[in-house]
Amino acid sequence: MTIELSEHTLPELEAMLAEVEREIAVREGLEAARVGGESAAPVAGEEPQAAVADEATVVAPEVAPEVVAEVVPAAAPIRFVHPASRALTWNGEGATPDWITAYLAHGGSWSALENAAEKLAQSHHRRSS
Repeated sequence: MTIELSEHTLPELEAMLAEVEREIAVREGLEAARVGGESAAPVAGEEPQAAVADEATVVAPEVAPEVVAEVVPAAAPIRFVHPASRALTWNGEGATPDWITAYLAHGGSWSALENAAEKLAQSHHRRSS
């Protein structure tokens, strides 16, 4: 997959970077939970061995299901989408992203962002049906 980065503004690139970093954190958290859960299961008929941690031993921490839920928060519905780039989305929570500030400063409107979000939601709904 190739993305032409030169076509995007700096705020758009920063928003994409933040989204990629969040996705990486989520996937790393899920992988750690999966690996931790597999290595912690005792084999039938064997006595559990005590883990001895020293400089040469790495022990993966067990991750409880409620911690995984914190790593993967329930996604709030997307309320705002950049009309020219569907990769730029915001659910309206937290600080306003730079790409929205830049879009509005260049003559964009809140209603255009909301309309783009509605169109995106409709297209996702049609694909999942």
